[in-house]
Amino acid sequence: MYIKPINQPGIDNDGVRLLLANMMQWNNTQLVLHYRDQLTDAVWQQYQKNVHQYAAGVPVQYITQQATFYGNKLFVDSRVLIPRFETEELVEWVLNDNADTPHTVLDLGTGSGAIAIALKKQRANWQVMGSDISEAALQVANQNVNSQGIMVSLVQSDLFQNLAAKKFDIIVSNPPYIAESEKAVMDPSVVEHEPQQALFAKNQGLAIYDQLSEQVGEHLNKGGKLYCEFGYHQKKALEKLFKESQTKYQVEFKKDITDHDRMMRVMIANEGKSQDEN
Repeated sequence: MYIKPINQPGIDNDGVRLLLANMMQWNNTQLVLHYRDQLTDAVWQQYQKNVHQYAAGVPVQYITQQATFYGNKLFVDSRVLIPRFETEELVEWVLNDNADTPHTVLDLGTGSGAIAIALKKQRANWQVMGSDISEAALQVANQNVNSQGIMVSLVQSDLFQNLAAKKFDIIVSNPPYIAESEKAVMDPSVVEHEPQQALFAKNQGLAIYDQLSEQVGEHLNKGGKLYCEFGYHQKKALEKLFKESQTKYQVEFKKDITDHDRMMRVMIANEGKSQDEN
């Protein structure tokens, strides 16, 4: 079963191979081992349909309704963003930065539940909650939580609106942070198929961070931390936003594997300490 290169607009051969691997529930090694197998007529016909969808711009993960994040196979469809590999670096930072002792954790804007599930599976003694403004997204997250056989509570909330006075040791978020003006330079498959509400934010992509800078301090326990992902060009704006907040914060930024500033950690500044200390 050799998959020969397909020279056709809209076709990327890595995506074609991923389509087949996802269909057959194979990892990369199994895909290579099965290359000479003969597909059944039914599988071959379905594969051809999937390739045509992919050529039309539908993401592989939506076609096969599965994505892998931090080693976990998740169900995804157009109700949620497709989990990205780079967000695994945010999970790594949270895990490496906090002791393996009980913590209360909120995954704010959980989407498919990818971050919440990854954290809970690595730290069974953490009490993890996922929240999202989208009821449809929470249906997907609930399906993934159940399939993983773990305990993650889920709540529908526009940021902290339905979380009352709840406080957490760790809040982690990969919120919408893309400006509407950036649509023209984005991958059309993302713009046309992934949920707009989870991609774009007003105020040049900073609207959610603006609200976080005003509200997050009320929902962090003493010594609590907020971890966020953001756009590669937003560091200066975020630094200014949290510096000018009524709550005094310590803000630290972290580069991703491509050496871009893409992650942020926020703590309430101790009295007498500079919020620029990082």
